[in-house]
Amino acid sequence: MKNAQALQEPLPNIHALSKDEQKKLMRKKFTATSRFQNEFGKDAVELDCGEYAQKLRQEVIRLLTAKGVPVPDGDLENLHKTLSPEMKEYNFDDGVNKVTTFLYDTDDQFIDTYHDMVKLCLQKHFPYPFYFQATTTIRIHCPGGKHSDHYPRYHTDINYGHPPEEINLWLPLTRPLAPQYHGFRRTDVENTRHILHEFNYDFDKLIERVVQDKPFNLDIHKVAPEVTTQFGKMLAFDSRCLHTGEPLDKHTRVSMDIRIIPVADFNALDLEYQGTGRRKMRYVPGQAYYPLSSDRVYP
Repeated sequence: MKNAQALQEPLPNIHALSKDEQKKLMRKKFTATSRFQNEFGKDAVELDCGEYAQKLRQEVIRLLTAKGVPVPDGDLENLHKTLSPEMKEYNFDDGVNKVTTFLYDTDDQFIDTYHDMVKLCLQKHFPYPFYFQATTTIRIHCPGGKHSDHYPRYHTDINYGHPPEEINLWLPLTRPLAPQYHGFRRTDVENTRHILHEFNYDFDKLIERVVQDKPFNLDIHKVAPEVTTQFGKMLAFDSRCLHTGEPLDKHTRVSMDIRIIPVADFNALDLEYQGTGRRKMRYVPGQAYYPLSSDRVYP
C-alpha cells in the first residue's frame, strides 16, 4: 500500500505526457527485462488451472442459459450452430459480437467462483500479493459471423492504456479443435519490440496500420504461432507480447482474459495508467482492479 504522502499526491496521468514523452517511455518499458521474464525465464508459460476451467465453463453455460441463450447439452464448442446470424455478427470497430455482450454482466455466483480461482489457483502460481482485474473479460468467437474480417488485428493491451507491468492470463473454456486450435496467436517480446521499433513506439501509428492493412497482420503471423493451450491449462504471458484473434472455421471458442499486476510493481509506478476506450477506466484498485489485493480477498 502506498504511503500517506503518495496517497495525497496523485501520480501524473499517462495521457498528460506529450507524444514524444510517451514514445520515449514505451521504448524504455519494451527494452527492459520484466518481472515475468525474470521469474519464468521466458515470455509465456502454460500453468495448470485444473478444476477452475471446468467450473468457469459451467458458470458461462449457466449465465448464457439464464439470459436466453441455451447451450444444448452443454456443448459450447458447437454453440454457433444454434445462434442466429445476429448473435454471431461482429462489431467491426471492436471485434465484439452480440452473444459476447451477454456476458458483460455476471452475478454473485460467478464472482465467487472467480475469486476462488484467484485465491486458490492464481496465488499458487504467483505467490505474492497482486491486484487483479475486477471484471473478467469473457469472449465468444464463432465461425461464420459477419464482419469476422475484423480479425486478425494485432495489439498489446498497453496500446489501449494498460500498464506494461501487468501479466496477461488467457484461459480457454472450450476444447481446441485442431488443426486451427483456438484462433488465437501471440508473438514474443523480442519480435514485438522489432515491430514497434518500425513505428518508433508510436502506438497510434501501429493501430492505424493493423486496422487498415490486412497483409501487415498476416505477415506478423510468421512470428506469432497459434496458441495450442489445452482445456484445463491457462496461458500466462508478458503483457508486451503482440497478440490477436482470427476467424474460426469449425468450432466456437470461449475464453477468459484476466490481467494481474503485482502489488510491489503497482506501488513502484510513477504514472497513473488509464484506458483509451469509452469508459476511460483507470488502472487502480477500485476501478479496473478489484479493491483488495489477492492476499486480502478472504481475510
